[in-house]
Amino acid sequence: MKAVLLVLISWGAALLAAALAFGFLAPWFPVADSFAHFRFHLLVALAISAVALGLLRAPVHAMLAAALILPGIGGLAPALPAAHTSSMPDSEPAFTLVQLNLNFRNRNVRDAITMIREKNADVVTLQEVSSYVWVEVARLFKDYPYNVVCQFGRVGAVAVFSRLPFEQETGSRRGCVVGDGLGWIRVMVGDRPVTVASLHLKWPFPFGQSAQLDRLEAHLQALPGPVVVGGDFNAAPWSHSVNRVGGAARASVIEGLRLTLYRPSLKWVPGLGLPIDHVLAAPGMATYSIKRGPYVGSDHLPVIARLGFEPEDGRAQEQ
Repeated sequence: MKAVLLVLISWGAALLAAALAFGFLAPWFPVADSFAHFRFHLLVALAISAVALGLLRAPVHAMLAAALILPGIGGLAPALPAAHTSSMPDSEPAFTLVQLNLNFRNRNVRDAITMIREKNADVVTLQEVSSYVWVEVARLFKDYPYNVVCQFGRVGAVAVFSRLPFEQETGSRRGCVVGDGLGWIRVMVGDRPVTVASLHLKWPFPFGQSAQLDRLEAHLQALPGPVVVGGDFNAAPWSHSVNRVGGAARASVIEGLRLTLYRPSLKWVPGLGLPIDHVLAAPGMATYSIKRGPYVGSDHLPVIARLGFEPEDGRAQEQ
């Protein structure tokens, strides 16, 4: 029996290691990014396999499995906790952004609208704004008069709602890439203009995420900076897809592991879910806080970020 277990766990560890390694080939093979999204879960499973092999007194197998864990952890870098967060100086303007995929069939969307108001959001990036949820979402127009709504497939539109005013001096205050899940507005945070975009990517291979990004890259590159992107990326923060968005928009994903793909029935099982909803911010912008929000009827949890600007002398203040 022990020999059978050893063979099964050894083969399982080998398959986990192969899947983990394949995920690092995503820049060349879109299918590899589908494996990369599960890097965190693969590492946990590989660690359990290494422990099991050690208990079965197979030290060589256990050490080989463990040897792959450290480089794998390095591949989770964007999900690791930030080394510091910026303190909020009184002289610097700041704003609160709420990012949320509403779920186009959300029966409790009123809870989402209430949450947005309770969190005192200045800017809101939404996905899956369908006709089913529109009656409730339309209540935001009164408090958030600066907005854009862009159609995207059968699951509904992407949208940005802001109570911060449009920039007056720019030639274009808002824009859409209809059918490809991108909408943006240009607003003033204090006396500084910022472009805030809402993005909804399709699922990765075998679905159309890579081709969608091929079409979107030029639009993201054309956004006037600095840029903040909130969205449902259907991709982990360490994935090649998120890197492509960040590179094109000149912005970086805000660090931290936030498992936002969520089912209430699984809340007692730690580690389940996927970190696929993100906020990206341009260099020179400060993150004062970022966290998951409460359950509001969607299969995604909100992401709530307090953002601003680093001091103009470039010296970040650390807590």
